[in-house]
Amino acid sequence: MSISTQGGGSRRPSAKKAVAGAKPKVSADTDKTSLKKADVDDEATVETPPPPAKKTAAASKAAAATKSAAAAKSTAATKSTAATKSTAPAKKAGARGPAARGGRKTIAPVRVSQGRNWGPIALFSVVILIAVGIIGFAGWQVYEKGLSVAQRVDRIDGVADYRKKDKELLKGQQHAWGPLTYPQNPPVGGEHNPNWQNCNGDVYEQPIAKEHAVHSMEHGAVWITYDASKLSKDQIAKLAAKVKKNPDHILMSPYEGLDKAVSVQAWGFQLKVDNPADPRIDEFIKVTRKNAAIEAGGTCDGGITETGTTPRDLGKDQAQQPPGQTGG
Repeated sequence: MSISTQGGGSRRPSAKKAVAGAKPKVSADTDKTSLKKADVDDEATVETPPPPAKKTAAASKAAAATKSAAAAKSTAATKSTAATKSTAPAKKAGARGPAARGGRKTIAPVRVSQGRNWGPIALFSVVILIAVGIIGFAGWQVYEKGLSVAQRVDRIDGVADYRKKDKELLKGQQHAWGPLTYPQNPPVGGEHNPNWQNCNGDVYEQPIAKEHAVHSMEHGAVWITYDASKLSKDQIAKLAAKVKKNPDHILMSPYEGLDKAVSVQAWGFQLKVDNPADPRIDEFIKVTRKNAAIEAGGTCDGGITETGTTPRDLGKDQAQQPPGQTGG
């Protein structure tokens, strides 16, 4: 059924169609005014879009379902990852178990002991060594001082000890004038001139009278002699340096007819060597100088300073020693 309006338009509302939001009719009679109102309502209904309440709810349900599915998927993935991580150490640990090693027992780890504190130990050891060294040195000094000169000289290889061979030869105060004859060459003791040769580190370049040198040895001096034909000038100079280095009670002079290049004498002892650098020379000087003296306090000053093999009988006319000279 079609209804015509003044606007000339035609509407086809279906009487059976239910309009959302339309109010129920009040009466069965339909007048013109109600038709117009219905047309207006129908027009408003057609042009106005339906409320999105139902669509929004459906979309919300769909979105919620999507989020729920995504959350469930994420949770499942997380659980799966966690399960994998928790399972991996278990498998690895299980591989270390007794079954994986054929039933062997687990070996306990080796404990490494801490190192010792070596600082105090080393210090204590050094102190002990120093103490032992001091005690040993002191004991050695006591032992050395307890030895006689002859015992110490006998430890030097090659030394001749005439005190054992001829005790009469080495008696003191045997003064005699003029040239004298000795059983040793050079002599080591016996009769001698009342005048001694100066022996304070004196180095004589020419031979001296042995009668004066023997008297010097009686006072405790060491007499170094050498054969100039068997040594070079450099060797002689080095030998002289030993005398000048410590000039107390020592003298040096050339001596012809030696069977060795160097002969060193002290009262009753003699050492002959071929090499003037022989260390036994230094040892001989150390042991015998002043220690082999018959006359304690013998002097090396105020004696003969001249060279020559003929003794100088100073004071012979007065039958006494020259003024200023004392001792045997």
